[in-house]
Amino acid sequence: MKMPELLVFAKMFVVGFVGTEIFRLAFYLGANFAPRLIEVALCIKVVGILAGIALCLAYAFKRNGHLTAARIGQSCRIDLLVAMVIGVWSNELASPWLVKMHAAFKSADPNWAPAILILLCFVLLSPILQNYWPRKKVRAPQLRFIADEEIDEKKDDLLASEAQAKSFAETVLASGAHPGLVFGVDGPWGVGKTSFINLAERYWKSAADKVIVCRFEPLRYATEPDLADRLIRDLSAAIQGEVFVPEFRPAASRYSRLLKGKADFSFLGFKLSMEPSQETVDELLDDIDEVLRRIDRRVIIVIDDLDRLDAKTTNNVLFATRRTFKLSQATYVLCYDTEVLAGSKEDGPRAREFLEKFVTVKLSLFVDSSSLRDFLRRDWEHDESQLGSVPSDTMVKLGAVLNELADILDSKLAANYLPLVGDLRKVKRFVNAMLLMQIEKSNLGRTDFSKRDLINLMLLHLNYPGLFRRIYAEETEGRSGTFSLRRAYEDREFKNDAAFAQLKGELQATAWFLLTQLFDAETLEIGSRDNMEESVLRSRACFNSSDLRNLEAYLKLIVRFATPEPQDTFVLYQDAVERVRKGEPIASVLEAPDFELMRGEHAHDQFWRVLVNESHDFTSVLAEDALNTLIEYLPRYSAFENNDRGLRQRSIYSLVRLLERAGWGRTSGRRLPNSAENVIEIAWRIFGEQAYRGKGLLQRLASPDRGVLGWHDLMLFRLQCSADRQGQLHNVYTALIVHQDSKAATSGLVSELALMGMRKLSQEVFALFKQTYIDSRRNFFAEVDGELAEAFLGIAFEKLNEEASRDPQSEHADNTMARRIASARSIVKLFVVYQLSNLRPPNGSGVGCGHYDEDGVEDSGGIAKAMNDYVFGTCFNPEIHEDNVLLFLDYCLGHLSNSFLSGGDEEGYVATKAELPGGLDAKEMARYWRQHREHIKERGLHASGRCVFTSNYIAFYRDDLDGVFAVLDELADEPVPPPTAETVA
Repeated sequence: MKMPELLVFAKMFVVGFVGTEIFRLAFYLGANFAPRLIEVALCIKVVGILAGIALCLAYAFKRNGHLTAARIGQSCRIDLLVAMVIGVWSNELASPWLVKMHAAFKSADPNWAPAILILLCFVLLSPILQNYWPRKKVRAPQLRFIADEEIDEKKDDLLASEAQAKSFAETVLASGAHPGLVFGVDGPWGVGKTSFINLAERYWKSAADKVIVCRFEPLRYATEPDLADRLIRDLSAAIQGEVFVPEFRPAASRYSRLLKGKADFSFLGFKLSMEPSQETVDELLDDIDEVLRRIDRRVIIVIDDLDRLDAKTTNNVLFATRRTFKLSQATYVLCYDTEVLAGSKEDGPRAREFLEKFVTVKLSLFVDSSSLRDFLRRDWEHDESQLGSVPSDTMVKLGAVLNELADILDSKLAANYLPLVGDLRKVKRFVNAMLLMQIEKSNLGRTDFSKRDLINLMLLHLNYPGLFRRIYAEETEGRSGTFSLRRAYEDREFKNDAAFAQLKGELQATAWFLLTQLFDAETLEIGSRDNMEESVLRSRACFNSSDLRNLEAYLKLIVRFATPEPQDTFVLYQDAVERVRKGEPIASVLEAPDFELMRGEHAHDQFWRVLVNESHDFTSVLAEDALNTLIEYLPRYSAFENNDRGLRQRSIYSLVRLLERAGWGRTSGRRLPNSAENVIEIAWRIFGEQAYRGKGLLQRLASPDRGVLGWHDLMLFRLQCSADRQGQLHNVYTALIVHQDSKAATSGLVSELALMGMRKLSQEVFALFKQTYIDSRRNFFAEVDGELAEAFLGIAFEKLNEEASRDPQSEHADNTMARRIASARSIVKLFVVYQLSNLRPPNGSGVGCGHYDEDGVEDSGGIAKAMNDYVFGTCFNPEIHEDNVLLFLDYCLGHLSNSFLSGGDEEGYVATKAELPGGLDAKEMARYWRQHREHIKERGLHASGRCVFTSNYIAFYRDDLDGVFAVLDELADEPVPPPTAETVA
């Protein structure tokens, strides 16, 4: 019998001997304590015994003792059982030699028995209690990621590899046991080699009575000097975990010592050496092989991650494997990537040749883009698999981006993307990057981001961080660098920067491909801005100009996880307009939380802009709803300067454009041509005629409930309709002309068209003003000063009403709300009166209302004369009210001129003869001054502390009134021409 067998029998003999002795001693201690249990109830004794047995069984079960017992029983090793029985018998034979020790235990204190029993119970109970003791529940992490873990179960097979793995496993089993049989599983990193082997291993383990699988991972032991020793150890552990073979470990240990060679050690200063046995490697391998044959099991040794080792370690692993080829019951499966192992230009051919000689059967793994596409498009909401810790609802929210990536992998460009997302590991990394950015919370459907551009930028960020950092440095903080498209002022088309093309020679092919997909004007087919849809301008990452900071928004999303507010996105308004198209009332859309005016006016401003731009195909119902809602909402908008004109003023232009695009020729279906007989409907809407009787825009804009701001709206509307302003409102201009004369020309000199078109509109507007103010002798200036501040603020700024209602003269800051409202009052007074009274012909600034007569076509300035009579005879007349002189002086101080432009020597704003009258007649102003000069000067208003606020300056009575008086004196002192027959008449 060989030495390893002798050692195994000796071990079983010792187990029997020692076990018997322990039982004997325990019996002696128990016998000493037993008399004390006589009076204990039988039921308590039974419960105690059963509890002890249950504790022992539970401990043994937790330590897998039942599995070990099953393996021992299945081994049918009667010979070892006999050795153990002999050990028990030997203990009985040796008991006379241990009389003294036995006597000591017999006479020991009876309490030793419960003490040792309790100790043993606590020793066994401690790990069980630790395992089942209730622990504090750990809160589930809010941010979950996909772990890059290999799969073990068929249900986790996301790429449908199970069928191929089963076929491979069957082939390995059917190949039989042959010395040196090596299967190679070749595939790139991330293709799923380990998962493939796991699925195959499940099939191998289903034939548990035939195969033992040993997984050897050399990457874990890459620093150890002898990988062959480690391989034998792992093989020994795998075999002993499946079957009871006690003689295998000694044989493996001897083989390990033989591989290590001579062992040196020191003892008491002497250096000693231990030589291994005289057995050869082949003899020891024969011993190991004989054990494997005796248990009738094949061993499949899987060596994974060879391609993650350096060249030297890889050679060591292959050499260790080669040394064990003599094991006839062993089959080897190597997992590697040939391209990585042969990566060196010098050693590459040799590595390929070596693998060809080493590997007997080779299987190459691939991942089809269709498999990845199907994975990305799967129904996450109803799929049981949740990718580990990522909930399915999170994956559903990422669906927009995942579906776009699937479309890319299904397109002609798929081959260009495979180096970046060509396997499941790379796809998982991409998904994790999105989870880190918390894209599932940002609701990309409510942003302007192009899904494809976002994917391309994220791939740059993940795979080429240096290039991404350069883009970030050049294209953020308001900068526009090498990458974004640009357009010169005189150029109509977007172009790349000259330095962009030079990057091609500096970058890898895949990196350059991503850049072209993101920024190359030719690849993207970006042409003129004039012909480009706004949705493209607002969404593509290639734009990063001062007004289109798209690329910077993408970069902030990826780096800072910052998503734009819904009100800052184009898609919010595009979706809102689409809802209007589907029949939802505009008022209902504007009542949504995203359009709440208390949050600001930006959302309403953008909504009307987008709606007007897309209103060319509105039906009559949609057009009517749009016009009515916009007119209704005008009083809700601000009418003071807030970095720009108030939304109320800007909305008037939107109203005119709505008339131009959707206010005529509408039906429930097709759109009618813009002929004169069709566009005249615009004039009907304006004047309240035909089907719009009682609903005219002029009457609605200046309705009494809108106060003086309604007149400002009306005058601004009238001004926008003047053709000489080049407002590109051809249909409006045509409608106003043909409404007066259906045979009149609608093309020709712009000045003539403007003069013709504005006549009826100006006369109607003045007629309304005359009816409201002149005939009833109401003072328009005084009513503007008396208008409440909240009317200027609108809903968005109504919370500032208290501040806006303060006396502006008491504020010290130039930009206080009270002063801005005061400035807005001045604008309303001056603008309305100027538009009604000025005699200007069409010269590019709009035809003055005063150019026309109250009726007729003579255009002799009758309206201007009536306005001068009203202003000087009613509004400024101190005989009607003493404070009317203040309104006159405020008017004069509101018409100061910049001294730089007027050519004067003074600094700041000064009174001039040319500008002081504004739209009023200078002669009428001179007449008024001659009549009331003495009275006004006697009031000593210089010391009143009064001031006038305008958008450009603040005029103080104490500082500027003398200059006004001087100019008025000049006007008054000019000789008055003698009356003519015409003037007398």
